[in-house]
Formats: sequence, structure tokens, C-alpha cells
Amino acid sequence: MSATGYLINKQAGYSPQLADNVQTILNDFNASFKFHQSLASYRSTPLVELATLAKKTGINRLLVKDESQRFGTGALKILGATFAVNHFAENEDVIGICTATDGNHGRAVAWASRQRGIKSVVFVPVYTAKSRIEAIEDEGAKVIVSKGDYDTAVSEAAYFAREKNFKLIQDTAWSNYMDVPAYITAGYYTQLNEIAQQTNNFTSPRIDVIFVQAGVGSWPSAVVHFLRKNLDNQHIKIVCVEPYESDCIYESIRRKSLTTTAKSQKTIMAGLNCGTPSALALEILKEGIDAFLLISDKHSIDAIKYLNAPLPGDPYVVAGESGAAGLAGYLATVNSHGLAELKNYLAIGSESNILVVNSENITDPLLTSSLLEE
Repeated sequence: MSATGYLINKQAGYSPQLADNVQTILNDFNASFKFHQSLASYRSTPLVELATLAKKTGINRLLVKDESQRFGTGALKILGATFAVNHFAENEDVIGICTATDGNHGRAVAWASRQRGIKSVVFVPVYTAKSRIEAIEDEGAKVIVSKGDYDTAVSEAAYFAREKNFKLIQDTAWSNYMDVPAYITAGYYTQLNEIAQQTNNFTSPRIDVIFVQAGVGSWPSAVVHFLRKNLDNQHIKIVCVEPYESDCIYESIRRKSLTTTAKSQKTIMAGLNCGTPSALALEILKEGIDAFLLISDKHSIDAIKYLNAPLPGDPYVVAGESGAAGLAGYLATVNSHGLAELKNYLAIGSESNILVVNSENITDPLLTSSLLEE
């Protein structure tokens, strides 16, 4: 049996406690959209429908926002990185940029830095796949392999930035480091503005449940803040999905304090394999997420098969293991007997319209190919 776990987080109203400067950044819901639209290579990514899979799983409509071709980098993370890099390059004397990554964020920072003619250094965990390292190097960055996991790479990047006077563009926040992650989070509003245009502010079709995958939580926090604050939409249920073996947000919610996962962090969902959540994201997620869900690697494998080898009539979507995690969370919820209470709480049924996001292209071709052959 595939391992799962869930927490229902009944909402009493959305009121995260955010510093004034962070609120100023996060409450500007159009700045990043205007910036990205000004770039010559900007294209809105498609919202596609898996009608056959929707019918198979007993719902009305299943929509996928497909980020696999975003700016040619194949991942959603480019939106946050470009917006943050541009802001600080315009407003500070930036001689170099540094970050840590499980893959997509680092490539995005490298891409954005190259566009500005700024050198970049990217730290990666010791277990990072060669293909992900090469993709970052192809964007012009120097890659340094950390001595440990993602959290260790973040610490090493922060130290390097201080020593070399580089700008740290990190998507996880801690007590004295909030502004940069806030700009990264705000960068994701471009995607949400696109979805709002594609669905008439999430009403046509009326979106009932969104499954969002999480690493440190920056992108899910953008989804929450955009819906709850900008659109004042409280009816859409939002489910935060994490790997079972890398459950830092789930554990932080369960313990009611920022917590590092105690599990193995062995998962094929490398882009979500983070040990400690972003403090900024956690404050928003605890206020605006309706349920926290843990999924196994088996659930991710099932999802990439439905996307990369779709049912008859459904479109082909190029998705990696982390990119497919939102769909994996949905499939686990409707197919797992142990998640029946969660399915009922979310009121998923024959009239439901579900939204998931394919957040990345295939980033480890050898791994994905082997999984698709299983």
C-alpha cells in the first residue's frame, strides 16, 4: 500500500501576520504580470483539460496549467526568479548572484542572471542528478555541489553570498531574510493572473479544488495569497501536497511551529525534497490551506504516466516527478480508501472541477524514462 497522510485545516478566516514591507510586496498582484509581459519571450502557458481522466475518476472537469514550456526553461520557477532578480538588479549594485536549489529554482536564477549580464553561482545538494546540474550550467552559472542536503546547500549559499558580497536570491525565508522570498513569491502571480484570465477569475469553469505541490512552500503561498487576498475567494479548497518522506510543511502544521522533517528525504520528487519550510510561506499556508496531504513516490509515478502517456482523447503533457505531484495528490485523494474522509471534506464528486499544475518539464530523463517503463 502506498504511504499517505493528511491533515484537515478548517479555516476561520484568512489573516496572516506579515510585516508591513512584506505586505507591500505581496499585495501588489499585477507588478510581476506587467514585468513578464514586457519580456520578448513571454507567452502565457496553456490550460489544458484531461476529460477522459476526469470521467474515469468521477468528476466533471480536470484542468492542468502546463508550465513545461515556460520561457523555454520548462518550469514554473522562472517566474519568481526573474521578477526578484530584475527588482534587485534595478535597485541595488549587484556584482553577482548566489542561490541554492534542488534544480528548477537554480536554473531559473541562472537564466535570469544571464539576461542581466550578472554572474551566478548555484549550490546544489549532494544527491542532485547530473542532468539537473548540466541544465543549470547551460544557463551560464557556476555549480557547486554541497556537502549535504538542500538545507545544507542553502546555508552554504548564504555563507558564500556574505563572503563574496553576492546577492542571495533564495526562495526560502527565515527571520531576518524576508524581502527576497517575498519578491520571488510575488513573481508567481503572473501564472495566477493567466489562470484568472483563462477561467474568468476561477469562475468559468468554477474551480472547486486546487492541488498544489510544495517544497519550501513559496509557490503554494502565492496561490493562497492571490486567491484569498486579491480575489477574496474563500470557497475554493486548496490542498498542499508533499512527498511522504519529505514532509516539512505537514510536520510544521501538525506541530504548530516551523519544523525540519525527521524522515528520510528519499523521494523521486527531487524538486519538492526540502527539509525545512520557508517561514514566510508557512505563515500564509497555515492561514489559507484547507488540507495538507502526503503522497508516496508510487502516486507520483501513476501521475506522470497519465500525463506523459495519456488516456485516449487526453492531451500529452510533458511532466517530471515533481511537476506531476499535484495531479498525484488528486489521484491519491479519489482512489485511496484511507483518504475517504479527505475526499468528503473537499466535497469531490460528479460536479467537481479540479485544477492542478504541471510545474516542471522532465528534469531527469533517465529516471522518468525508467519510471514510465515500469
